[in-house]
Amino acid sequence: MEIKQEEIIQRLKNLYLIPFYLSCAVYFVLYQPFWHYPEETISAAFFKALPIFALIVFVRLNAGDDNILQNPLPRSDFHRFTILGLIFSSIGDACLVVRETMFVPGMLFFSISHAWYLYALGPGNKGSRLESIFYLGGVGTFLFLECSIDNIIMKFLVLTYTALIFTVAWRSVSRFERENTYPALLGFVGVSLFTLSDFLIGINKWKFYIPFSEFLVMIAYYGGQLGIALGTLRE
Repeated sequence: MEIKQEEIIQRLKNLYLIPFYLSCAVYFVLYQPFWHYPEETISAAFFKALPIFALIVFVRLNAGDDNILQNPLPRSDFHRFTILGLIFSSIGDACLVVRETMFVPGMLFFSISHAWYLYALGPGNKGSRLESIFYLGGVGTFLFLECSIDNIIMKFLVLTYTALIFTVAWRSVSRFERENTYPALLGFVGVSLFTLSDFLIGINKWKFYIPFSEFLVMIAYYGGQLGIALGTLRE
């Protein structure tokens, strides 16, 4: 049976995700976040961020541009801004390995990451009832967490971050409404998982202890970034 050239190319593209899966497995085997947080070392920060580096390469290879070495960032704004969001997410990953002293810088880098995702997704669909649902979800999440936060500056940071991530979620579902494509759906699922991972961090830090919290956070986080990367695929 003859295999078309397009099918061969698609099969090769499926191999692009293998480094992501392998690097995730390496991180979980080496640092075992099932029982405790990983040690606060440079190597732990590197291996924690390594799966995101793999997704950056995946998005770049699927952008469809030629001369990758001459143009590291793709021409498409959607792919370029998504890569920038992944880059700042990887820096936030490295910061959160040092949980106490680098928590605020980690939040700031993740905020920049979400800002890039906003640029990538474009404007939301005004007039949709879903917009109010997402903003109510953001307000409810902030009110749930802020009563347990004593520092006024931290309250402001949490408010800003919550507004950003729920706006990204709203923009991602708007994209799915507009395009009605499989990649757009995967992007929305990815943003939802990313939101879940941040919510678990907030609960574990300010409300109450969650068993296996680091494991649950990382599963949701890696799944979320994978969904965002898959959301850049061309239909």
